[in-house]
Amino acid sequence: MNIPYTISSLRQKGLTQTQIGGAIGRTQTSVSDMEAGKAGVKRPTESVVRGLKKLAAKHGVRTEPPAPPP
Repeated sequence: MNIPYTISSLRQKGLTQTQIGGAIGRTQTSVSDMEAGKAGVKRPTESVVRGLKKLAAKHGVRTEPPAPPP
């Protein structure tokens, strides 16, 4: 899972960092740091991954960027 990409995709769907944080049990600041790739992206907790996957499925967003064309 690409956490910064997933969070950015959720934000493009209209969710705020505060809403995302509430859904995954983290603060807005933590979500901001994850979106920027500053924290929690190399070894995320299982609850963060599970929460983001659930939100991504609910809002129809990908958890990985599309592969570049050959």
